[in-house]
Amino acid sequence: MRIAIATSQGGNVFHGHFAHAPIFKIYRYENGKLRLVEERKNPLGDVPDLDAGEGRHHHHHHMHGIAKYRWLRENVIPDVDVILAGGACQTSYMYFTSEGVKLLFTEPVAVDLLTQYIEENPREFENALQESAES
Repeated sequence: MRIAIATSQGGNVFHGHFAHAPIFKIYRYENGKLRLVEERKNPLGDVPDLDAGEGRHHHHHHMHGIAKYRWLRENVIPDVDVILAGGACQTSYMYFTSEGVKLLFTEPVAVDLLTQYIEENPREFENALQESAES
């Protein structure tokens, strides 16, 4: 299973909407262990969140709503099964879950602490994934 952690420049889970995280750390999760595969820059991390009413910079991307989330899925995180993030809106949650992606939310803790917690508590993590699939 591939997991994307929405990450800030400082190495914490991104505190806002995951679609605007500057970095996605991509991990492979197998047998209770996480292996960092790569870090992907997110071009939307440099763009005001028009859906949240941030700025009206028309010279930037004009995407919002479903088009923005479809672009993110197709171009940045096409191969992930799970997104761990600090936040999302209802539209992005509905879009990604309809694509079969599970979303789990956490406080903006250090990504290293989060991955350590997952590896020390794999059953709890897997239960959370199962519960998210059922809701």
